[in-house]
Amino acid sequence: MKILENTIMDGSESSAPPIIPGTYPAHCTAFENKEWNESHVFNLKFTIAPEVSNLQITQMFYGDSGLEPVLASDGSKKQTSAGYLKGKEFRANGIWLTPSPAEGESWKNKKYTKWCESLGVPFQTDDDGNTQLGLIEESDVLGNPCLIKIATEEYTNKEGQTKSAFKVTEIYPWAEGNKIDADEIGVDVPF
Repeated sequence: MKILENTIMDGSESSAPPIIPGTYPAHCTAFENKEWNESHVFNLKFTIAPEVSNLQITQMFYGDSGLEPVLASDGSKKQTSAGYLKGKEFRANGIWLTPSPAEGESWKNKKYTKWCESLGVPFQTDDDGNTQLGLIEESDVLGNPCLIKIATEEYTNKEGQTKSAFKVTEIYPWAEGNKIDADEIGVDVPF
């Protein structure tokens, strides 16, 4: 083995800050639509916006019993900027659209309607006050601002092991957010 000078691990440095479940400003940065038995499933990806640096969150670390707050000398929970989350990407579970649902099953499109409206996609209403849904396209949502709620979700992989991942579980309108241009999405780093 070749010893690398000035390359040590003394254990005194803390690890990278963990992802903290919560609600953060983001933009929709990826869109995929698949058809399944006449229904559509939309898989969206969101990227945390630079404005996250304006948020203060409780500083956390992984302790013996999981995620634990960092305590100040007076015993209070230390606060830190959420800026380290800027640029991190999170996926949402599929959002389903069921065209022409059976009578009494219009609830199947409730999540689709809420998510589209939270992303600033307007739908028309008819004279009876019913919302007339449309099939969204990439140009309708890509770059749109929203607030995303991130939580841990468990799943079982192909080998039957229980795993967990951070997912976008809800989105909300971000009134102060601005749409970003397509050229700001997915900038490739030249490596």
